[in-house]
Amino acid sequence: MSTKRTAIIVGTDGSGQSDRAIAWAADEAARNGGSLRVLHVVEPAPHGVEYAAGAPGSLAESWNPLLRGARDLASRRHPELRVETMLVHARNVAEGLRQYADDAAQVVIGHRGRGGFTELLLGSTGLRLAGHCPGAVVVVRGRDDGAAGEIVVGLDLAEDPGPALRYAFAAADAREARLRVLHAWRPAMLAVEVGVDLTSACDTFRGHLAAALAPWRSRHPDVKAVEDVVIGHPVEALVSASANADLVVVGSRGRAVPLGSVSHGAIHHARCPVAVVRPRDTAEPA
Repeated sequence: MSTKRTAIIVGTDGSGQSDRAIAWAADEAARNGGSLRVLHVVEPAPHGVEYAAGAPGSLAESWNPLLRGARDLASRRHPELRVETMLVHARNVAEGLRQYADDAAQVVIGHRGRGGFTELLLGSTGLRLAGHCPGAVVVVRGRDDGAAGEIVVGLDLAEDPGPALRYAFAAADAREARLRVLHAWRPAMLAVEVGVDLTSACDTFRGHLAAALAPWRSRHPDVKAVEDVVIGHPVEALVSASANADLVVVGSRGRAVPLGSVSHGAIHHARCPVAVVRPRDTAEPA
């Protein structure tokens, strides 16, 4: 049975980068008629000391202003948006957010922060989430200079394009943005020398993209989707395209395989937010 998920989860630690993530998530929730759930994850205290959330005089009291500030930030941007805040105890930040990912439309995090989010760009939290969380994980990074009017989705034609295309078409539809479907490939060594026609090969790949897009175009007739086949490294192509995009969408290797190198590279280097989309165990509505 298909499950309609409308709540967006966003992690916060009070840093400027997590505030950017809250703002992005609030805009996304309002755009899609959903709700927002702001989570602050508390990792185990040093020396075995435990703090009960909400207990008078406990350290948890000092976190309430952080969550209130996150709620206020989201509410100022969208007064009608339903915002819930939660203090979550878990071994690490990724585990705490993953507890609620199954029921969420997507999980949103900043690319850097403090505490459990320190050095997220180069650390393990964002990669753990993007590599193992079901559905979409959005890492908010890049510029804040207004809408570019384009969503970029990178496709590996050897993988199931369904999850990434479902998310990308919905994102473009909600924003009334153009969708650029990008496939980058690198010819084998000496391909030109042995007579491989690179133009013909690109045309073939473009045809494969068109076939993959056909059912999604029928479901989202208002989205202008264009196929873009380039010769080069996929990460370099996505990073270049991200300079003029509102969002880059990439898939994953599947349910059982960790985050692939292209998704990993996009998270590290893209110039706009990146959504990494993994399959779910339950069917999603088209």
